[in-house]
Amino acid sequence: MKVGELMRSPVVTVSKNDTVARARNLMLREMVSRLVVVEGNSPTGILTKKDLVRDLASYKMRNRELDSIMVLEIMRTPVKVIQESASVEEAAKAMVKANIRGLPVVDSGGSLVGIITKTDITSYYLQTQKGAHTVGEIARKIDQTPVVKRTHSFYRVVDMMEEYSADRVIVEEGGRPVGIITETDLSFLRPYRGSEPFIKGTAMKSEEPWPTRLYQLPTAESLMTVEPITVEADQDAAEAASALLENGIGGMPVVNKEYELVGMITKFDFVKAIAREGSA
Repeated sequence: MKVGELMRSPVVTVSKNDTVARARNLMLREMVSRLVVVEGNSPTGILTKKDLVRDLASYKMRNRELDSIMVLEIMRTPVKVIQESASVEEAAKAMVKANIRGLPVVDSGGSLVGIITKTDITSYYLQTQKGAHTVGEIARKIDQTPVVKRTHSFYRVVDMMEEYSADRVIVEEGGRPVGIITETDLSFLRPYRGSEPFIKGTAMKSEEPWPTRLYQLPTAESLMTVEPITVEADQDAAEAASALLENGIGGMPVVNKEYELVGMITKFDFVKAIAREGSA
């Protein structure tokens, strides 16, 4: 299958001169995880939830108002792109090599025509690889899984995401998963100065849960989604792909028969699996 057959179009875009406040609101409204930065119709950069988490948690940025920060200050550039005529396997290999979760798609003239993401490739895995692997064969093992305790701080969660190059962290207690925290939970978190420790709200869901919780001093327990969906290590990996897609989530804990945490599987693990298949 060619990238042009699997990509999504149109693409949600911003200008480098837009504010981060506008970019954040655009992500919320359009329910997307990344924005392509364009000049005319040419992609020049990319802004993701991970960029928001990393940069807005930094000492340099954390005291600034979002409408005073420009997209050009935190976007990643140059941007990696792929031709619409490339194969899905080539796209997967390019994503793994660059350790990115999405690629803007361009035509032969370099104009933006779509985007292909880890979600699209997970769907492709489900279509083409049923019975090919168990969950345990492609998932992160426990020593590669970012894990925190309930009382760890927001900053510890961010550090673990950076250290393990992950978009989510498992909260464990007694060796068992009790919660999960994603980049979405962190990237739309803003300080609250009222008398209560937090405010809760609801929002629609898409690829990821979209919380509207605002905390003063957030801990892992106050940020996490409790009772996360799990999968057993000996299940067909295609079943895990299906669960991720059907539930609109990007990853989940992997457990053994005793419900002990043994790893984590994410959509990016399916990208890696397709990349390996393309190299075989």
